[in-house]
Amino acid sequence: MAHIAVIDDDEQLLRMVGLMLERGGHTITLLNNPMEGLERIKDEEPDLLLLDVMMPLMNGHDVTRQIRNTPGLEGLPILILTARSQEIDRATALKSGADGYLSKPVTSQDLLSQIDDLLTTKKPAARKPDQGLVLALYGLRGGTGRTTIAVNLAVALRQQSRQEVCLLELGASGGQAALHLRMNPRVHWHDLPPVNQLDAKAVQEHLTVHSSGVHLLAAPNLPQQQGLPAATLSRLLDLLLERMTFVVIDMPAVVDDSFKLAMNKADMGLHVVAPEVVSLQTAVHTNRALSQAGIKPRYKSHILNQTTPTAPLSEGVVERGLKARIAFHIEYDQNQARAMTQGHPLALTASAKSPLPIVVRRMAEVLWQRVTVEG
Repeated sequence: MAHIAVIDDDEQLLRMVGLMLERGGHTITLLNNPMEGLERIKDEEPDLLLLDVMMPLMNGHDVTRQIRNTPGLEGLPILILTARSQEIDRATALKSGADGYLSKPVTSQDLLSQIDDLLTTKKPAARKPDQGLVLALYGLRGGTGRTTIAVNLAVALRQQSRQEVCLLELGASGGQAALHLRMNPRVHWHDLPPVNQLDAKAVQEHLTVHSSGVHLLAAPNLPQQQGLPAATLSRLLDLLLERMTFVVIDMPAVVDDSFKLAMNKADMGLHVVAPEVVSLQTAVHTNRALSQAGIKPRYKSHILNQTTPTAPLSEGVVERGLKARIAFHIEYDQNQARAMTQGHPLALTASAKSPLPIVVRRMAEVLWQRVTVEG
């Protein structure tokens, strides 16, 4: 979910760490020369730097000091990864300006956990980005709680960022998001004008504002034979991004033209999977089909959502089946049924300590950090 640069002169270790990070949903820049790496980092401005200590020409501590003295890079999160494991080595790394320290060998779980902590806790000052972020929640298996997560994530993003957030329910099988929010929109996306007449004013007239501040563009109440035309959707997303910091799309459960367009426009695809055999098999086939069709967002992560009290499959089994790390695991939340009945998303309950709001708020924190920059 982040862009991570790795500098290590050991090519084999560099590739191994890169594979761990990719399986964790991150994009990577692998660099084996610290001096060249410094220049690449200045150009690419990654979200985090993973750095070896023992390297020729310039060691990791020297690289860290240079970064801390470089305008625009002084706040870059830096994680030292080295074979040296004495307390003095840790102290030296932190004194040079690193934010964290891990000893080799390191497990994938420890590495990804430390990176998630740094990305979450080392927050820069926030401002509204020049361009909004499109988040596509998808999954072709029904009953995984995709709409529940989309609704709660939109609410949590609004609470976390205090920026404009739009929830776009793209499915053609009947609106569900409005039920989660206890809303009765007068207009839906099938009421939008033709693409040649679609402008900012028309979009605004079709948005319904929830008490949380989230803007909803709802799906029709009754199932439709066709989804939103791709050309209209493309124009719609462009107009929404002129105003919204986040556009959360509850994707259709069929790979039609609107699905393909939304996925290719998405900054992040969040694949919702339930811990059961059919959902896992469907997710594997979906990943393969999208890859073969060249359909992919800039970043992709998997969300494991347990919708029943018992989980037939463990997280480890699901990860092995997907050949990817689960970025977020939502355990069964017995409060969700009541929240659905009341039309009051759990993310709106400030004191809620149950699994769904806890995980969704953490997701919102991580996503909000992705669109903030240092002031």
